[in-house]
Amino acid sequence: MVFSTPLWYYATTLLRRFGENWEYMATKRRNLFLYLTLACFFGLIAIFIVDGYMGIYDTIYITAGEREQKVEPDFWLRQDRIWSAGVNWGEKVFFRYEVDNRQFSSYTADIEVSVWHSQEKVRDLLSQPISIGAFDKEQLEWEIDTAELLPSDVPPEQSYEFTVIIKRGQVERNIIVYINYPAYPSKVVPVPPR
Repeated sequence: MVFSTPLWYYATTLLRRFGENWEYMATKRRNLFLYLTLACFFGLIAIFIVDGYMGIYDTIYITAGEREQKVEPDFWLRQDRIWSAGVNWGEKVFFRYEVDNRQFSSYTADIEVSVWHSQEKVRDLLSQPISIGAFDKEQLEWEIDTAELLPSDVPPEQSYEFTVIIKRGQVERNIIVYINYPAYPSKVVPVPPR
């Protein structure tokens, strides 16, 4: 194939034009790389914020005796997804369930709370729908009286346990509550008269 203009002419013309605008092109290219680097940096920060913050989170507060336990949302990401709490015989256990909606849309779900022992349902505690607005929280509270849950044939010297199952849509949370026998005070022996 025969060219009317030699190829070397195009190459030298291109190099001459590039040489004339070298400083302008270098400054422009340097700014371009700076803008691309900043855009990637802010994009990574935005991904971490969206991935780590956005979503539906639930926190459970369990108060037994004088101690409150807080079950954080990240606990449920572990393999062993069962939390345990202890209470003395005949005392009450107070639960507070907080659902935090960190999304741009509202969230609705049905909350069902029940008590189970040996794979059998003992009692339903709560069944209620919730509707949470965008970036808002909702709290539900209930209590369990251990004196009402214990069977009559269990002596007070024996420990007993039951499971509280909290269902929120497809999500299920299990909390095992151990009922410890009460510590009996030692008998006071009267001092004999002298």
